[in-house]
Amino acid sequence: FHHSKTHHGLSTAINRPRQVVARSSAALLRPIPPAAILPENAPKTRYQEDRPNPFRFYKHPVTGKWQDPVYSNRRQAELVKMARDNGVEDLLPDTRKATEYQLAHRVEHGLRVKGTGVGQKVKGHIHERHMIAKMEKRRKAMLDMPSLIKRWKRVGKYGWTNAFPRKRKHIMASSQSISLTADTATHYQVLNITSALLDTQHDSTPLIKRAYHRALLRNHPDKVANSDPSSVFFTVDQITTALNVLSSPSARAAYDAALRVSRPTGAAGRDGSFQTGVENVDLDDLPFDEDQECWYRPCRCGNEHSYKFREADLEEVSEEGELVVGCLDCSLWLRVHFAVLDENEDDVQPSSTTSKDRI
Repeated sequence: FHHSKTHHGLSTAINRPRQVVARSSAALLRPIPPAAILPENAPKTRYQEDRPNPFRFYKHPVTGKWQDPVYSNRRQAELVKMARDNGVEDLLPDTRKATEYQLAHRVEHGLRVKGTGVGQKVKGHIHERHMIAKMEKRRKAMLDMPSLIKRWKRVGKYGWTNAFPRKRKHIMASSQSISLTADTATHYQVLNITSALLDTQHDSTPLIKRAYHRALLRNHPDKVANSDPSSVFFTVDQITTALNVLSSPSARAAYDAALRVSRPTGAAGRDGSFQTGVENVDLDDLPFDEDQECWYRPCRCGNEHSYKFREADLEEVSEEGELVVGCLDCSLWLRVHFAVLDENEDDVQPSSTTSKDRI
């Protein structure tokens, strides 16, 4: 009996520590208010002053090098999960593994894909992470497409804007060297055309009128005030006189005869040598500006819209089938070839073919 009693007491003593351990672990898992863990306004330890946030990288004050955080990213995620399960996540320092930061990051980069739930972790591929930024960039490009197309049409194929800056100076310098002063300039130099160019036209009146309007624009007082002092400009009286003389066939013939007598042959050839550059193009090869409703073409001198004309200019020379347009900034010319199609002919042609098919 004594032996059995002693054995019973020993077994009771052995089982008692297990009960104590179980009660103590249950007490530790019980939620504790923050005030009981650390009193308010408690002084920080030296380690807390050196590392205020153990979840962030730390810059050493002596070496200046960055050191890893005390807890790795995996350990931070585990601590955040444990704190969230026990309702004390607000007590943790700021970390990128926090629930609020993770949700904001997923919403910003579009990490949620179709078919996933709220509790599932979706990392996604690289194209899924940057999906929102790419779609926004594509949307802006589509909205800006009309303006980009207009700007692309204004620039030449080979970048005429800055392609020949030196050649432009060379052309302007050669024209200034030929007509040194406005008093010695001929009517052809005033309108910036040549006698050979007028001879190639069936009716030179429209070409002379265009040269007259272009001369008025080039010699406008605003351009004269803002131009190079060495440049030569002509008055309105000189431009009007040149128009009246060259528009009349008899007056022009008398003027050409007097010009040949008063000047040597070599000098007369030099006067028109710098203005004989004429380029032949087709109307279909020229771009059309829908805003200004005109055709245009860049010139070697650097002006993007140096050659410019409208449909009314084509109607004036519809019988000839070609239009001569001069550059607004230099002495070059452009001969545009076109053909006028009759709408009645286009309507009649299908009917004739159908009649042949019937036969």
